[in-house]
Amino acid sequence: MMKEQKGITLVALVITIIVMLILVGVSVTVALQGGLFSTAKKATTDTNAAQEAENNLSSGLVNIDDGVYNIEDYANNAAPQPVGE
Repeated sequence: MMKEQKGITLVALVITIIVMLILVGVSVTVALQGGLFSTAKKATTDTNAAQEAENNLSSGLVNIDDGVYNIEDYANNAAPQPVGE
């Protein structure tokens, strides 16, 4: 009687490695040509701008047209001046 063998064969291991290399190659190609990294950089910039606007708003300031204004001054004044100018 033959003893039952456990484990994987060398052929199965090589096929698995080849399939994984193909998947990595396709993923890297899609990431580079699809603009994944530029989209991620833009999302980071947008998130930082939103965080700054939220911090200003909680401090009584508001971002309007690339300027930071005191929210009460902006609400009560027809020609408010940006903060820091």
